[in-house]
Amino acid sequence: MTNTTWQPFGPPPRSEESATSTDPWITLCRHVSIIGLAGVISGLLVGGIGGRIVMAVSAANAQSDVIGRLTENGNRIGQFTIGGTVALLVFVGLLEGVLAGVALVGVEPWVSRSGPLHGLLIGALALAAVGVTTFESRDFRIIDPAGLNVAMFLGLFLLFGYSVVLIARLLNRWMPAARQGTLPLYLAVVSLGAIPLLMNALFFTSAGFCGCDPWYLMGGLVLSMTLATVALHVARIKRWDRWAGVARVIGIGTFLAIVTLGLTRLYEEIATIV
Repeated sequence: MTNTTWQPFGPPPRSEESATSTDPWITLCRHVSIIGLAGVISGLLVGGIGGRIVMAVSAANAQSDVIGRLTENGNRIGQFTIGGTVALLVFVGLLEGVLAGVALVGVEPWVSRSGPLHGLLIGALALAAVGVTTFESRDFRIIDPAGLNVAMFLGLFLLFGYSVVLIARLLNRWMPAARQGTLPLYLAVVSLGAIPLLMNALFFTSAGFCGCDPWYLMGGLVLSMTLATVALHVARIKRWDRWAGVARVIGIGTFLAIVTLGLTRLYEEIATIV
């Protein structure tokens, strides 16, 4: 029996390869684990540490009359404390990284054949999903130069997209191959996504999260893409080629709809800032 490898953000094993794998379900668990962990690590690095750097640059370029004013989160502009940094790492970097990891598992099949555009598409989806709520912050309207701040935060989203792909491929080299003895490890990692999966479902189906009206439109699209992802993986393992084709059409279609809808609203929000 051969052991099937599965490159993250790359073409999946062919159906005949999956059929000869040690266990295609273990291979899938390993694959999902790698993508989820990549989202967590990238969120911590880019959202936490990268976000802190961007805030420091923003404060350094802010006009003197805003230094010391309170931000929307209750912090003072220009003051950087250990407590504030830790809070940013935990509640922005780590928490949002966990949520992003779960979301990436649902998105990965629909960007897996995009080659060098992987990072761009993931960054675009992140912007479409949460960009509106990010740029709704009143901080963008009180800290100048607005154009610089918007550009830096847009850059963070794109950096997240490209870092996820890089980290996932590194994890693919380091983590144990899919075999019977590794099943508990990968099941444990996958099970950790249950709570953030529920949180993602709640966030994506609430007006407060997507910043849109009607909120159920975005929620319905996300649900459709998630179900298409599950259906695609099952169909590949069971070698149901016809159903895999149907799932692929629905998944790619809803992915494009989410990006188009989200980026349109994001453009409108950024236009009010700059």
